[in-house]
Amino acid sequence: MRWVRTMVAARIRETWDTLRRVPESRVPGHVSSWPPYVLDAMEAYGYGEVIVRLSPASPQAIDRMEEVFGWFIDLEGKPHLTIAMWLTCGIGMGPKRAGDIIGVHRDTVRTRRDEALDTIAHALNHPKARAA
Repeated sequence: MRWVRTMVAARIRETWDTLRRVPESRVPGHVSSWPPYVLDAMEAYGYGEVIVRLSPASPQAIDRMEEVFGWFIDLEGKPHLTIAMWLTCGIGMGPKRAGDIIGVHRDTVRTRRDEALDTIAHALNHPKARAA
């Protein structure tokens, strides 16, 4: 299989989704034994905020996520590329909004994102060059 820019971007997007679904880590032994209680009548009758939880990530998705984390070694020393790629491909921000956060023009964000995706795709397609 030959990796291309769109395939790498799709895996990074899946990694972001998987990260959102991994349960929060808790310190063992620090659990309240008290039952949850209702604060007021509005909450008792369901008029409060609704908390929607995402379904947990599958073990296969977690394995793919961990594989993608290893890809970031190819962008070592290039945080400007990593940030642009993560904001646009992972989180799904548009280049305009990502550019406002980073402090650069949207075309610069697109260029950095594409360079990062091409770097990772090249490293995945040439594993011997990656190990060196």
